[in-house]
Amino acid sequence: MRRAALVLALACIVTGCSYKESFPYKGDSLVNFKTDSLYFSFGELPFSVTDTTLLIGVEIIGSPAGHERIFNIALDNSRTTARLHEHYDEPRMEGRIPSGASAGTVALTIHRLSLQSDSVFTVVLDMLPGEDFRLGAVEDRSVAVSFTNRLDLPEWWPMLSKWLGEYNPRKYQKFIELWGGAITRKDINEMKYTILRTFKKVKEYFGEHPEFGVTFPDVDWPV
Repeated sequence: MRRAALVLALACIVTGCSYKESFPYKGDSLVNFKTDSLYFSFGELPFSVTDTTLLIGVEIIGSPAGHERIFNIALDNSRTTARLHEHYDEPRMEGRIPSGASAGTVALTIHRLSLQSDSVFTVVLDMLPGEDFRLGAVEDRSVAVSFTNRLDLPEWWPMLSKWLGEYNPRKYQKFIELWGGAITRKDINEMKYTILRTFKKVKEYFGEHPEFGVTFPDVDWPV
């Protein structure tokens, strides 16, 4: 038995292996975000989708515990470009890892209608040490959550600009909501008047909701 143990020890010296690799981690529990950055675009989502809640993953290094544990986060104002309450709601600064679990989430609610169509906004959260956890890897102690309402001008827009007017992503997003998805130049060539009928409904909608500031040219429509 001693001879076998000696052979194993010598083998580890030669190969650089470690006895610790064969046993579960038993040190202090560490906590990290699962990633250092997230990106979300309302983009081609229907206009009716005004808010969304993103779930930011949190994970621990160490064994699950038989009781609930708490982790703490803080808002990094120096790197956050989004405006609180206008673009997003402040997340809970105290999160929980359930009993028996090795992961949790931070919920961040963002608001679409106040996002300018050409801007990307960012909320940066920092993980803090606490009674239940120390901090894990340096690169995942913070997470930058970026979001936008950007929807680039489609290349077919000039084909219908006589009726649609100046491009506004809200026009296209409302169309996507009514039509069921984005369209292409080929769709315009094959279904121009059907598409215009849907855009006419978009025009009527924004005519009934001037608070959005979306306007169309005052011209006759062929549908």
